[in-house]
This record gives sequence, C-alpha cells and structure tokens, in this order.
Amino acid sequence: MPSADEHIKSIKSLFRDVEDKIKAGTLVEMQKLVGFACSEAACDLFALMLHRKNLISPGFNVNHRFFASEKIASEKFSFDFPHKAKLLPLLVNQERFRSILCYGRERERQIVEDCIKAAYKIREIVEEIIGETI
Repeated sequence: MPSADEHIKSIKSLFRDVEDKIKAGTLVEMQKLVGFACSEAACDLFALMLHRKNLISPGFNVNHRFFASEKIASEKFSFDFPHKAKLLPLLVNQERFRSILCYGRERERQIVEDCIKAAYKIREIVEEIIGETI
C-alpha cells in the first residue's frame, strides 16, 4: 500500500495533470480524465491525512467506492477525525463528480470546474489538518 511519500507524489501529479488541462483549455474534452484525477487526488489526500494522524494501518487502502454515499462513507470511517463533518460530504460529492464526468455523456464546463473546485477544497482542508502544503 502507498506510503505517505507515494500519496504526496500521486497528489502532486494528479493536480498537475488537471492544471495542464486548464492551461490547455481542454477541460470539457478531457473531462473523464479530470473527473478521475480529482477523485483519485481526493482519495490520496484523505488517506494521507488518516495516515499522518495514525488513524489507519499502513496497509489500509482508501478506495473511491467508499464514498458512493454518505451512509457507506460513515460506515467505513466510523471513527472520529478532524473535520469529519466537512470532509465526508465533500468526498461523497467528489465521487458523484467522478460518476458524472467519467461515465455517460459529455457535460458542460461548469460541472468540470465545480469538480476541480471541490478537489481543491478537500486539499485545503487536509493541508490545514496535517499542517503542510502539498
């Protein structure tokens, strides 16, 4: 399972990929990749926070499917952690964006942008919790 350094490397790479698509003006055309990248980055951020706070074992893998609903997320992560009331709904929402953007028809630019904003919000909260910039 990924170490903290591997999570950080993945997070940086995924956000860099999204930023490249923003600069290239290809958000709508590449929305499936953006949805995937934002979802994976959110899971990596959450896993990093849980590892840094020693709330999960080193072998625990945070899967995007854990956020298919608030009920599932609450069951998987029943223990307390900082900003739980904020983070779990944001992670569930990020999974919703993944489903919308990665499967089915092409969506309008605003949905892709909202997906990206949600991922950055998760990053902001996690950075605050762990006290480091990623």
